[in-house]
Amino acid sequence: MGGLRQYTIPFMGLNEGRHYFEFVANDSFFEQFDSSEVKRGLVKVGVELIKHSTFLELHFEINGRVTVICDRCLEPFTMGIVHEAVLYIRFGETTEEQSEELLILSDKSSEVRLEQYIYEYIHLALPYQRIHPEIDGHTGCNSEMMKKLEDHTAQEESKSTDPRWDKLKGLID
Repeated sequence: MGGLRQYTIPFMGLNEGRHYFEFVANDSFFEQFDSSEVKRGLVKVGVELIKHSTFLELHFEINGRVTVICDRCLEPFTMGIVHEAVLYIRFGETTEEQSEELLILSDKSSEVRLEQYIYEYIHLALPYQRIHPEIDGHTGCNSEMMKKLEDHTAQEESKSTDPRWDKLKGLID
């Protein structure tokens, strides 16, 4: 991930207070991650860094469009994403991730690399189910694939009930 150095914030020389940074995650960003569910996209990432005397506070605002695979027809489509997240950074002897929202950086660190957090926040913005949006009341999915799905879907058989059960059900009423 050497090609992702531009997603780094050097905080050592910054004064206490608010600082703003902007990053863009594009196709070359997503290509750096082998297992990414997003293969293409253009996402703007705004980061507000609030530097306190003993810790850093980072507020992420993610907004853009990504191309994902439809869960229903397996065709790619583009969808919009919006996400906000907060990351707190404290300082200690070693660098370790304490939780989703807390990172401990080594006292010797002078910068924080954000590419992994940006990647994860973009994926967290994706809905659980990714399906083409409807267009004029019709699915945007590939019509050939939808026909194949219909052909292979098991049809529910009309089940005749045992008359003995029907009489027992009558006792409930």
